[in-house]
Amino acid sequence: MGLDSESEPFVACTYGPSGVGKTTDNGYSFPNALFLAAPGALTSITKTCGYTPTSASVATIEDAIAVIEKLKGTKYDTVVIDDFSFMAEQTFSALEQDKRYSGFKLWGKMRDVALKFRDKSRYCGINVVLNCWEQPPKSKTDGSRVRGGPQLSGKLPESIPALCDVVLQVQHENMRKPWPYVYRGVPNPSYVRKDRYNVASNVDPAPMNLAELLRAGGVHVSRHEAISEELVQELSEAFTGNPANDVALANEVFATMVGNGRAAHHARWIVRDALDRALIRGELDKQNTSFFG
Repeated sequence: MGLDSESEPFVACTYGPSGVGKTTDNGYSFPNALFLAAPGALTSITKTCGYTPTSASVATIEDAIAVIEKLKGTKYDTVVIDDFSFMAEQTFSALEQDKRYSGFKLWGKMRDVALKFRDKSRYCGINVVLNCWEQPPKSKTDGSRVRGGPQLSGKLPESIPALCDVVLQVQHENMRKPWPYVYRGVPNPSYVRKDRYNVASNVDPAPMNLAELLRAGGVHVSRHEAISEELVQELSEAFTGNPANDVALANEVFATMVGNGRAAHHARWIVRDALDRALIRGELDKQNTSFFG
């Protein structure tokens, strides 16, 4: 399957505390991906999304590069690394054992490996999604500040996001239903955030739906075979974009689809994407009618 000929591969990074739904959102967003993850790490996708993603276990970033090199021309259009923080730790540890690298050379090698990973993915036409733990802002011994972001060592919290097209932070928002977490993409002096597609930075806080945010930016993101893009679009046009106003209709549509024999997992998925698409569209429309938002 791979990417459409007109699509440019992207590199996205999401980071946040454990248990906030990053893996599940990746499952919803990239059903045709190869997941590089530890055994058992993808259980939430099977339970929530209703399918078991294809997965492989690798130890280091260089191992991941070897996998990506074999994916060109295959059915996979995306590689999701869950989680990249742990893989980076393992890569750094492996490089420390190599006597050729120490001090600045070690960090330089780490950055070179990450850059090769990004470039190899683009060359192979594969999207890459990095799922990371979060680390807070901190002060270095020389008094300089390091922004919070993906939990990575040394200069990697800044250099890895520099390789990405999208870097989104997951934050708790109690008023957001039914899942009380959102993506934050607005630039922040204390945390690394980034959005070259200018969607999550304008829809802030954004729904935790990476695929719909990318689609709103003009990026092709393939769907699970059981999820109809046409139906998602049709339903999104029926919703107002205000979740509080759309609850009754969303429940009615969901019940109708299940009553007509559609699997509950798939019905929930369709309604989820339609609601998020309507919300994103509404927020972007506001940006087009008001200079200050």
